[in-house]
Parts: sequence; C-alpha cells; structure tokens
Amino acid sequence: MRDTEICRKLLQLEEPWSVDRVKVDVETRELHAYLVAGKSWFGRPTFVRPKMRWRHANIGAFKTFVHATLPDDQAQRQNSPFLGEVDRDFTHGLAQRVVECLKAGLGYRQVCNLLEIDVYLAWQIRHAISEGQWGGDENLVERSMEPSSSRQIPPTGDPVWLRLLESEESIDIRLLGLRLLLARCRQEFPTLSSNDARIMRVNTVRRFFIKHEKQLAHEISQLLELRHGGPAGAES
Repeated sequence: MRDTEICRKLLQLEEPWSVDRVKVDVETRELHAYLVAGKSWFGRPTFVRPKMRWRHANIGAFKTFVHATLPDDQAQRQNSPFLGEVDRDFTHGLAQRVVECLKAGLGYRQVCNLLEIDVYLAWQIRHAISEGQWGGDENLVERSMEPSSSRQIPPTGDPVWLRLLESEESIDIRLLGLRLLLARCRQEFPTLSSNDARIMRVNTVRRFFIKHEKQLAHEISQLLELRHGGPAGAES
C-alpha cells in the first residue's frame, strides 16, 4: 500500500479528499500531508487559491501537519477535522482532541505535553476553547488549570470581574498587594480597546486571587457576594 493511501486512512479522509503526497522527516519527527480535493475547486485551478498549513493530532510518534486549500463551502470546512480556519494554526481535529482530554480530567499543561503542543499553539487553542468554539464549555480550560480548592473563585468569563474593574464597586481589601493591583488595573481598564487585552487584565486579577487564596478569604467572600448582586464593603 502506498504511503499516501496509508496516510489517507490514518487521517480518515473521505471523498473528494485524498493525499497528494507525504513528506516525513525522521530527525524532527514531523509528518507533512499534502491534501487535494479533485483536480480543481469549482472549475478553478488549485494554484489560484492560497495554500494553508495546520498542526494536526500526532500520527504515532510524529507531529503531523496538514497542507490543504480551504473549500468555499463553510459547512465542509467545519465538518472536516483535518482542516482548520484561515486565521488559526491548528485543525478542528486537534482542538477537539484537546477538549476530549480535558473532559477526561487531564490538566491543560498535561494535555499540551501529551500532544506536544508548543506555547504559541497552546495559546491559540486555549483562546478558541475559552470562546466556546469546542465542547460548549467556555470555562473548561480555566477549570483544568487550577486546583479544585480554587474553584470557588469565579471563572474568567464571569461578569463579576467586569463589575469589579469597570465600576467603582468596592470591596474591603485587607491585603496590600491586591489593593495595589486592583487600583492599577482599574486605572488601565477603561483605556483598553481590545477584548483580548481586557481578558488579560481580568486573568491577572483572577490569578492573584488563586495564588493568594488562603490569605484572601475575606475578599473572596465579598467577591462572591458581589457576584450574586449583594452589597460590598468599603475599601479601608
């Protein structure tokens, strides 16, 4: 059986997809699969359209990369696990594999090590999962990255963080480090135009709560009260 046919079966390709050629680098443990779907796309030669490359789930001990041209049909793109999006460097199949591992109880860092995902790619996948694009649980990654004792602290997407950073809502802060951090983030927050930058500030404050959880019982109880619409104290 030809290498291209073996690769087609391993990638579980269906018509009209096929593997045009396979490139294997034993030194770097990389496998590159070049896919085609017929001789042309809707009568247009393949070379007219830009080629894409995505990281896919490993095949055996080899990091697998898929090279293909995206079809015009959006449904076909999303329903093909061996394809990815234009602005992403990973396939739908790899992202789904990460979600399955997280749901099985593995921590996010464990999953990245297991699937040999580098830091840049890990950030992309984490961001996509947090947006709820796979698995329907936007807090899946956050829960997998913290000890169970920290799960009383609201997830990143909880509106309480925006309420805390956007408004003058006050809580009684006894820990000086948190008081200084919150003052700085509140000052910066109104100037942030991108959603990613705002999420980063929320994560900065949230990570502080997680890291110093044992010292912040007083503040956490107020945060949870604020989360449910109750009154908060005043900063001292």
